[in-house]
Amino acid sequence: MAPIHGRYFDAQRSRPVAAILSCDGEEGVRLQAEAVTRSDVLSTVVISDRIGAIPRRLRFPDGALFETDDNDAIDALLPGARMSPGWVHRLEQRWRVVLLSLLAVVATCGLFLQFGMPWLAHRVADALPPGIDAAIGARSLEILDRSLLLPSALPEARQQQLNDLFNRMAADAGSGQPLRLVLRDSKALGANAFALPAGTVILTDSLVAMSRDDEELQAVLAHEIGHVRQRHALRQLLQGAGVSAMSVVLFGDLTSLSALTGAVPLLLQAKHSRDFEREADAFARRWLAAHRIATHRFDDILCRMTIERNDDRADLPDYLSTHPATQDRAACAAGGSRIIREPAHP
Repeated sequence: MAPIHGRYFDAQRSRPVAAILSCDGEEGVRLQAEAVTRSDVLSTVVISDRIGAIPRRLRFPDGALFETDDNDAIDALLPGARMSPGWVHRLEQRWRVVLLSLLAVVATCGLFLQFGMPWLAHRVADALPPGIDAAIGARSLEILDRSLLLPSALPEARQQQLNDLFNRMAADAGSGQPLRLVLRDSKALGANAFALPAGTVILTDSLVAMSRDDEELQAVLAHEIGHVRQRHALRQLLQGAGVSAMSVVLFGDLTSLSALTGAVPLLLQAKHSRDFEREADAFARRWLAAHRIATHRFDDILCRMTIERNDDRADLPDYLSTHPATQDRAACAAGGSRIIREPAHP
């Protein structure tokens, strides 16, 4: 019987060396590799089951391994080594079983990403101490200040007025963590507002200029406070990390699939982002109603923000937009004005 060529991994190093395996009498095997010659009793060697074309492994008593792609040679050379095909190998020969297994894996992963991952991220976020949010929020603001944000150009008196307005809102918001308003200018982001972990809410000069009165700004700020209350930013980060980890597990570290594994998290996260927006919308409307402010103030400014994005920020990538299209959030006529109606309360 011809020797079997493969790779030898000793118990000390991870780098393999070329090796040859052959019979050593009726009850033993002999292995020759770079500076290594060994003989072992066959009954002490653990041999992996045959599963399709997956390389076979022989594990020696001291932890060393011999790996080969020549599965047929293993079967022929070692007929007495419990070489009957394992149940996995038998199942994978049946295409119906393989197809059903594939569908089951896809369905299970889809259900977990749809329901399990958001649930798990929510529970993990609730269990993490506020210090985690603070560290992430501070680092995020630092990066944004270096890349997209500029110091606010609003007059000092106006900045103080907006900070006082936000502090009054934060006092009765009951977010469970300190809230802070940060005023910035940004040509890239235009009229925008978004919440970072640790209760930092960023409001741009363009959005202040776009608003017709402070009640509209309160509607936007209430929306962002809703994000803070639900720890949406941290949950989004946790979900993104989880989806990325699952992509690596499913697809492996394959160069040909690198674009797919990079795009999958973004595609799946889009749905969760919309869910977070709806939750924050609902909180904003409840806050406005509780403070005797017409809830359509939120619709008014949201419609104008939509027109701003479609016109002035057409070149901005969608993933930078914290407020997606408004078809399912407010009814806007051409030109960005709100269609007069009493919006339904969530």
